[in-house]
Amino acid sequence: MNKGGRQVMQNNSQNRTPRPDVKEAPVKQPVSEKPFIGVVTDCLRLNVRKEPDPDAPVVAIVDALTQVDVDMEGSIELFCKVRTSDGIEGFCMKKYIQLRR
Repeated sequence: MNKGGRQVMQNNSQNRTPRPDVKEAPVKQPVSEKPFIGVVTDCLRLNVRKEPDPDAPVVAIVDALTQVDVDMEGSIELFCKVRTSDGIEGFCMKKYIQLRR
């Protein structure tokens, strides 16, 4: 833009080009969002249920030593909220899941 014979630059931060010599600080996630890994133990096959209830329908079955992602915020006293490697979400009895970070 030209104002009165001099060049005026607009500050358009949405279209700025990142500078290779300047690194942005990484975004830190709250501790509660860090993933937990659970490993199926103390049983040969574990039911993944639709709801945190021992009588809820089974949506998947995972074998012993299988790793699942555990959502601690969605878990309750007796059940872990889990996601399998196939992306199936549900609930498993906590006593059969060994937690790791």
